[in-house]
Amino acid sequence: MHSATTLRRSRSSLICLLLILAGAMGASLVQTDGGHISVQGLTIPGKDGAVVSADLFRPDTATAAHPAPLIIVTPGFQRTKETQISYSLELARRGYVTLVVDPYNQGESTSQPPHNDDPAIQPAVDYASRSDTLDYVDKTKIGIVGHSAGGSQVRRIAAEYGAKEVKALKKAKTPGSPGGTTVTKDEREKAEQLNPIRSVFISGWLQQLNASKFKNVRSNVGIGYALYDEGGYRNKNHNGDLRHAPEAIAVINSGLPTSQHVNHVAIGKGYGSAADRTYRVAYNDRTIHPFQPLTPSAIGSMIQFFDDTIGAPHHMSTSNQTWWLKELFNGLSLVAALVMLVPLTKLLLTIPWFAAARTDISPAPSKPKGTSAVLFWTIFVVSAAAACATFIPLSAASQHVFSAAANKHNGWFFPGRMVNGVVLWSLVNGLLGLILLWISYAISKKHGDEAKDWGVRMGWAQTGRTLTLALLVVAIFYVILAACYGFFHVDYRLFVVAARPLTKRWFLIAPAYVPALFLFFFSNSLRVNVSMRFNNQRRWVNWLIIALANSIGLAAIFVIQYVTFFSTGTVFWTTSWLYVNMLQSLLPMMVVLPLFNRAFYHATGRVWLGPIITTTIFALMALGGSVAYIPMF
Repeated sequence: MHSATTLRRSRSSLICLLLILAGAMGASLVQTDGGHISVQGLTIPGKDGAVVSADLFRPDTATAAHPAPLIIVTPGFQRTKETQISYSLELARRGYVTLVVDPYNQGESTSQPPHNDDPAIQPAVDYASRSDTLDYVDKTKIGIVGHSAGGSQVRRIAAEYGAKEVKALKKAKTPGSPGGTTVTKDEREKAEQLNPIRSVFISGWLQQLNASKFKNVRSNVGIGYALYDEGGYRNKNHNGDLRHAPEAIAVINSGLPTSQHVNHVAIGKGYGSAADRTYRVAYNDRTIHPFQPLTPSAIGSMIQFFDDTIGAPHHMSTSNQTWWLKELFNGLSLVAALVMLVPLTKLLLTIPWFAAARTDISPAPSKPKGTSAVLFWTIFVVSAAAACATFIPLSAASQHVFSAAANKHNGWFFPGRMVNGVVLWSLVNGLLGLILLWISYAISKKHGDEAKDWGVRMGWAQTGRTLTLALLVVAIFYVILAACYGFFHVDYRLFVVAARPLTKRWFLIAPAYVPALFLFFFSNSLRVNVSMRFNNQRRWVNWLIIALANSIGLAAIFVIQYVTFFSTGTVFWTTSWLYVNMLQSLLPMMVVLPLFNRAFYHATGRVWLGPIITTTIFALMALGGSVAYIPMF
């Protein structure tokens, strides 16, 4: 019997491992376009010791003999370079060399000195336009694109490089210049070389765009804005419709002589001349802000802009897109890696030393009836309502509790700006969960219900074995991930839910976040295994209940936000709308968390192993894709 069980667990672990590898190989095959694109990681030096992490996508048709245009991509706030695969891959498939960067304080790019606020795309532009290493790049055809905060940054960089060109041309018109007051061909060429940016595409950013912002821009400009952008309330017309938006009109008019200025925008119509770098166009795709880089029509708009202003080496329909296949393969790896945690743990528990960490599970009670059922569902509703009601206020409060990170100051005290909101929320709701569990037990005890063993008590030897087992499982998870990244240059992810390789940056701050988040994860383990485990309820029904209990409160925030948005045109939470967007990665974790805690409880008979493993992995997943102001080292 023991051998059969070990064999079954070994088989399950092996199947998960094979699925992880299949996902990684499939993602790599799509990412390299069947071997026609090479993908490699780069580090680019910035100012004062700062370092930018980047991925370079090089089509095999880009050679020194036939140099290709280059497009530099930057994501927005709370996003890493991997989240822009729809841009970087689709551009590379069309023959563009693509360089996608991690913004400073995000992904693997370092922080910056306090006196420096240059975006990470700036050293990337300098590297691409000046480095002799990229001899397969046509340095006269460089474009930049950024989404959300990245859109604001590419506009800024285009203006800064344009100002250098404007200054040089102004100097060329002075009487003491070689051509006197007439700009010579040589002077013009030298001025244009100071501004290598041919075209710039601003995605998902419209706030405060006006004529002054484009005064020095000497590049073709395209803007893509979601018609249903949640941040549209900040625009002058308080919506995302570009047709009569003063910001969009200012963009279009920035490339036109005064006599040709427009008072409304024709969506998708090109204005000006691409050859003169005065081309302007606006796209208004039917999507929401966070889905813009994931919406095929919006991605197609971006591709069309660069095709019109720079020219793709390989002509291909804008609707011909394969990036989503990579996301699916990455998702397969992510799901398989997480599922593997359970059979892997059970397999390790067959080792005699680890087997001592296991104990028999206490019998499950019958599902509550009568007064007990009323108490059960009352606690269910109260905890869900509390989760919903406290998330936004506590996230906002975290800006004051963790003020250093909120003010972009580098430090070791909880430097993860947005994750800090989750920390504060989890502390309050974890404590509330323990209080509600105690109330439930105190009331049920009066009716003769004794909870002698909740799976909490452990001796020192069992504690040591449990901790060692948890650390080994986590280590195996990240070793396999590191191998996938090393061999295939892909991580585990499904859109914004991702596990990235464990690096020094995240390893150093994990000791602060794992204990801070542990209370909530432990409280959840107690709840699902003590007060929500019944012997006469169908398994799938019970799994559904515990998954909803841990997630329905946060899901309600989405419902409130978007029902209000599509009813009134303005989101319910305005200044805190980015925290609502953060739930896209948090909510899936909350759905599966109780399922893992239940599985680990059945494996060990104790409530500790589950939260130790899940807290560590989920904390590292959250930190790896977030903004963190970690000191330079």
